Amino acid sequence: MHAIIVGAGMGGLFAALALRESGEFESIDVYEQTREPSTAGAGLNIPPNAARLCHWLGVDLDGGDPKGAHGAVDGGRAAILESTRGIMADGTVSVKPIDHNTVIGDGAGFHHMHRLDLLMCLYKRAFEFAPETGATCPIKIHMGKRLKALQQDASSATATFEDGTQASGELVVGADGINSKTLRLLWPEAPPRRWTEVTCYRGLIPRETVRGLMKADGSPMDNNPIDSFSMDARKTLKGYVITYWVRGGELLNVWMAYYEPNSAEFETDEGDWFPADRQEMYKNMSNAFAGDSRKDDILALASAVEDPTKWGLYDFDAFEYWQDGRICLLGDAAHSMLPTFGQGAAQAMEDGAALYSCFKLHGKDVYSALLHYERVRHYRATRFQFASKFLFKHLEPEDTPQRRQILKALNERDYPVFDHEQRAGDDDSWIYAFDAREIGDKLPLKKLGPWDFRSRSAAMEARREVMGNLWTPKTSLNGDRKVTRAEVAEHNTFDDCWVIIRDKVYDISEWKDHHPGGPFVARMHAGKDATGEFGDYHSKMAERHMTHFCVGEVVD
Repeated sequence: MHAIIVGAGMGGLFAALALRESGEFESIDVYEQTREPSTAGAGLNIPPNAARLCHWLGVDLDGGDPKGAHGAVDGGRAAILESTRGIMADGTVSVKPIDHNTVIGDGAGFHHMHRLDLLMCLYKRAFEFAPETGATCPIKIHMGKRLKALQQDASSATATFEDGTQASGELVVGADGINSKTLRLLWPEAPPRRWTEVTCYRGLIPRETVRGLMKADGSPMDNNPIDSFSMDARKTLKGYVITYWVRGGELLNVWMAYYEPNSAEFETDEGDWFPADRQEMYKNMSNAFAGDSRKDDILALASAVEDPTKWGLYDFDAFEYWQDGRICLLGDAAHSMLPTFGQGAAQAMEDGAALYSCFKLHGKDVYSALLHYERVRHYRATRFQFASKFLFKHLEPEDTPQRRQILKALNERDYPVFDHEQRAGDDDSWIYAFDAREIGDKLPLKKLGPWDFRSRSAAMEARREVMGNLWTPKTSLNGDRKVTRAEVAEHNTFDDCWVIIRDKVYDISEWKDHHPGGPFVARMHAGKDATGEFGDYHSKMAERHMTHFCVGEVVD
């Protein structure tokens, strides 16, 4: 068989390597819309659940010269950090060693990397199987190929590019990122991206510059990263700053986020990012950490970031369909998530590994392989997609007692290693000890989404207890009104919150504080449509309970 991959980013290149490993393909062609690899972004994390997959495919995360040329194809040049630090507003510092071994005991490790370094080590491995090497199942990368159209029949799928060229094969993988053309061509009804009300700055600081950083008054920083080979996190209700070393410790990656309800400046042709104005950067981060003892340290970091970029953060509702016939989605095209969980690149790699196993299991039966792939990956990836939103505290209020009860029953840590807050679960093996190649030997049951805890007896028992004692209002609504979307939009605050779920309007202003899933929905969806992440994941019992809060049907 011949495979076509649209997108030569991290997910696309990893998928090419993984599909080649399956032994079911004679050749693989990867088509990338840019004319050279993108340098946008700065640092990222390759956690153990992805690192073990890179090791399996021979992707060199650790090699190369950390002082070498920018964009060198010589290995990943990762930084292997010692710990995470939570730097608190009261001046205390929580330090936790990073468990590079995990409960599997394979030493897969956390690899903190410059985005370009990861991309280059993937290119390096793919080039080792280029057609000119004479390798079996060669991988060929084509640059400057922007997707225009897709079509398929019983025997093949064809991608047409804007320059008029076409490529046909038994399989097409859409790994074309957050603005996926593959997604829009196949599923034009897919939910649009949604503004998170968060803007961030990204950039890098050379090690020697970090060493000399001072506050504005000339005094040393309270917590200079030079003193700790760690990932550091600082957070307020309206601000979030993470720093960590990349490129073997030669560069400090800086990520600064702040609450910004207005997304107008990102609705232009400039794309998802543009160069940042440093004075504006100072102002916004000063506001986000106003009155906070950590503000001066943060401004010291902001003063030294080289060529900072500004990004508007958007997210997507979980989308049910990842495959159609001979075409599938992978990575951000299927489940774009926010950077807060450190799992974006990892989940794309897990997708590729699962595709490998699905074709090993189903051989040339592309339809069965892709359906198995969707079933086995959808639940896990959308759970990260869902959780990544709520590391921003302006979105997530305190957990309800009911939600804590469910989390405690699961004993699953639902936050990343660099977040030092304690919640109900402690076991993070489901995150970092996971091996995406293990897909079972038969098609799994379809799971509905992040809160479908099928086959978890303890969680189900807690859920039954919670569901049997759901809070109800003193007076239930009748659900007999006709409501316009304009009227729904007027009820758009945390305390006056209407949401649309499957074309019906619900007033959850009181209910939100008692809901087992937590009151986050009132923060994210007030005055909006919540169908994608709310209604589709509920049981029949929950749907019956929702009638107490139904205002009526939506009319346009």
